[in-house]
Amino acid sequence: MMKKFIVFLCVAGVLTGCAVGGEKTTAPKQEAKTEEIQEKETEKTEQKTEEPKKTAETAENPDEDAMPENFRELFSMEADGINYLSIEGIEVPEGTAISMVGKDSASSFWKRVKAGAEQAVADLNEALGYTGNAKVKVTYDAPAKESVSEQIDIIDQMLDKNPDALIVGYIDVNSGKTQLELAESNGVPVFAVDSSIDNALIVSETKTDNCKAAAEAAAKLCEAIGDSGEVALLVHNSETETGIEREKGFREEIEQNHPNVQIIDTTYVNQDERSAEEIVAAVMADHPDLKAYFGSNDDVTRVLAAVVSKFAPEGQTVVAAGFDASSRLVDAVKDGSLSGVMAQDAFGMGYACMVSALRTIAGLDNASVIEPGYYWITAENADDATTQALTYK
Repeated sequence: MMKKFIVFLCVAGVLTGCAVGGEKTTAPKQEAKTEEIQEKETEKTEQKTEEPKKTAETAENPDEDAMPENFRELFSMEADGINYLSIEGIEVPEGTAISMVGKDSASSFWKRVKAGAEQAVADLNEALGYTGNAKVKVTYDAPAKESVSEQIDIIDQMLDKNPDALIVGYIDVNSGKTQLELAESNGVPVFAVDSSIDNALIVSETKTDNCKAAAEAAAKLCEAIGDSGEVALLVHNSETETGIEREKGFREEIEQNHPNVQIIDTTYVNQDERSAEEIVAAVMADHPDLKAYFGSNDDVTRVLAAVVSKFAPEGQTVVAAGFDASSRLVDAVKDGSLSGVMAQDAFGMGYACMVSALRTIAGLDNASVIEPGYYWITAENADDATTQALTYK
């Protein structure tokens, strides 16, 4: 029997779901901008015939196998009474163009988010009967290795094309204000996906409640070590919203509910000249009694899965766990290298953020925050239908 993926929904002030939450300002709905379709049509037609660049893609259809099997049967995503896994009732002009900027061009997670967004566009084109130049199109690009400066350059290039909407997964919580103001002045509504920034000009945010998800992961990790001992935290980035919120949720859960567990080290990979493996080796050498290590995203959790047992003192087991559900991490859960991983619905996140952008273009209401939910994967459920649908290459 397939298990339903329960989605917890919040609107403005979502980050207060943590025990000590920070304030979050979300934007009211913006008016859909006036389309200048005739002026842009020639440009889009020419772009379609060109060979796509390596770093940017103009998508009309997702990969044939992009949508997970039984996706809509397994998952639901509603906010403010709106079904964000449905394009029903959305009507946008022919040739509508949406730009989307991810965080990392090589990331499998972001490829999955992109696939979800493309699927929403393909579904809408089919529903509206749009073909050829009439199709709604999404242009996607992302920087290499989460480069903030490169992402800003990409956003500028996207805005130069005057899209009907812009979707961004922000690398740095302190970046993008100038671009948001430029977008507003040109009537381009901006949407955040996965990672946002604190700015009232963002129409809608589609993201996991990272605070709550990390708190649940911390509780599971404490359970795995008998609710006692030293743990270390490896954070992928101290300046992106996902890294900030996951550290916060993890730390608050342990400090408030697990008095016999101590976080003895927190290292931010983006602030350290050493590789993640070198960081782990040094921390474990300095703390021979370490009981557990937690990674805040796919990249750093992969390192933990590969090296924690290597650097553990002879005869001692150090439990490792982390965030995200790439196939490598799920395999590591199955073979015991990881005790568990906190999965996000990357495909649903991409689909929902695209639906939110399309709704604004169509002049429909939107929720200020849309949450795809999360799911703790262990060896016991690693082969169930929900895990399979959330796993990406």
